[in-house]
Amino acid sequence: MSSRRMSAAVGLLLLTTGCSLFGGDGEDVPEIRREQTFASAAPRRVADAGPAPGIMREAWRIRGLGQEEQARYIRLEGGQLFIVGADGFDVHDAGTGRKRWHYREPGRELSGFAVNKDNLVIASRSQQGHHLTGLAAGTGRLRWERGGDEGTPFIRGHGNGLAMGEGVVPLLVRGEPTSGDEEEQPDEFLAIDAATGEERWRRPHHGPGCETGTRSAATDTDGSVLVFSESCGDDHYVYAFNPSDGKPLWSRTGTSEDSLVGISVRSGATLIELDEHTRTLVGRDDREIARLNGTGECLSPCSLLRVGDDLGLRHFDESRNVVMSLIDVSNGKVRTLTTPHDITSVTAGGRWYGVSSGLAGTLLPAGLNIVDMATQQLTTVPVPLNLESQGGSLRWLGVAGDHLLVDTSEGDDLIAYASTPARGPLELGGVAKDDWPDACDLLKDVPGKTIARTPMVEGPVKIGEQELARSRCHVDYSDDGDSGQAIAEVEWVSASPAEADGLVDGEPGLYGADEVQKTGESSVRVRKGRFVVEVQSRLSEDLQPIVAGVLASLG
Repeated sequence: MSSRRMSAAVGLLLLTTGCSLFGGDGEDVPEIRREQTFASAAPRRVADAGPAPGIMREAWRIRGLGQEEQARYIRLEGGQLFIVGADGFDVHDAGTGRKRWHYREPGRELSGFAVNKDNLVIASRSQQGHHLTGLAAGTGRLRWERGGDEGTPFIRGHGNGLAMGEGVVPLLVRGEPTSGDEEEQPDEFLAIDAATGEERWRRPHHGPGCETGTRSAATDTDGSVLVFSESCGDDHYVYAFNPSDGKPLWSRTGTSEDSLVGISVRSGATLIELDEHTRTLVGRDDREIARLNGTGECLSPCSLLRVGDDLGLRHFDESRNVVMSLIDVSNGKVRTLTTPHDITSVTAGGRWYGVSSGLAGTLLPAGLNIVDMATQQLTTVPVPLNLESQGGSLRWLGVAGDHLLVDTSEGDDLIAYASTPARGPLELGGVAKDDWPDACDLLKDVPGKTIARTPMVEGPVKIGEQELARSRCHVDYSDDGDSGQAIAEVEWVSASPAEADGLVDGEPGLYGADEVQKTGESSVRVRKGRFVVEVQSRLSEDLQPIVAGVLASLG
């Protein structure tokens, strides 16, 4: 039987034992019930490329991510997408979206997990106690398990990230309380080998000794440094360790009224933020790479981005423009680029990608802004996604290979978009401006009205180098003393009816349109072929004949 068919035959496993390695002095590992399937081989690596500017079309999607409180979050790790729920995750190929394997611990809460090369470590908890489990990241095979009550793992709140570096997972072991004249036992850092579950090293930690302090940890994407921070009121302490052996690399202290110090680590460099005016970038070798004081308020979360060979930080300038400071880690020089005000963004392949809910004005598709960091060139292209009808926000944005990955706040799917070259203007999805109808021409025949009408044009709408002069028109009319107003707004013209269909979630067949979506008491969005138009009427009884006239004008 081939390994692929054997994996299929395994199907669903209920495991209560594994290759157990006991933590502490003979500590019993609690039995864990597991549901899991396996992949037959490690995933194919995807390049850090990102899509080039072009026409964005759907390549594949992953369905069933859940909505609102039931929504699962997404992590992109080592060529795989982890779709994470309360008790485990489904793992998909980041290049194709195909499901590879899954892992769950029914009845337990997944508190955090981390991936480093082929090592995957999961921290979970229940009333029976804490637990650490080691899997092969590429296949989901169980490697080891360990009772987790001997020490506390470091979990970052955003995305349930478990601190890991160079194949070790650090735990904080609280010192035993003492009495009398005995010397107080210090806390300890205990490092667990991510591949075997065995103790790699431990070292004492003599903290500042405050009673109400807070502690946190972060680890960078390549795992080259472990950074630990703790706060005692207004005093903050930051320590960096070599993950492989626990030796100290550097430490910093500072004072701030903020209760927590912000930490972000990329490529061995650590950004320490005491407040929005005090930021320092420290290298793994204890070198102060740059001072970023006074750069302005960060866009949340305040974290470093990898931009080619540089590190980037997005923040507001004095005029409340959104900019990115690019730091050359070799010499500490900082240059600043203006970027669009897109809250959700990602960097890959030397480009910055930001998605906004609208392309320009009231045009229907979401907008994708792409900035080439080397040339500072900005290109804006449409994404065939209607964010306005889905809460107007993104839940997650990522890049895998040459695909842009998008998950909306109200959607149930993760969609991968690929870029293709365009014959026409990129800003209009490759559609020539001449293909856009004149909005006033759509209102040239309002049935049953006998008195002259006066058209009023709003505009123009500008997208990059493209300008749409007559995409919205008002017509005031009267009939036997009754006054009315009709409005037609061309919201989008797609290259094909199929692409336009993805923008409108409407009812087919009404008024003779392909789709009709109600947008107000006397307004509807209609799609006919590749044209999407919003039609409004001051008098609700006139809406149907006005829509009929618009559809007839579209041909």
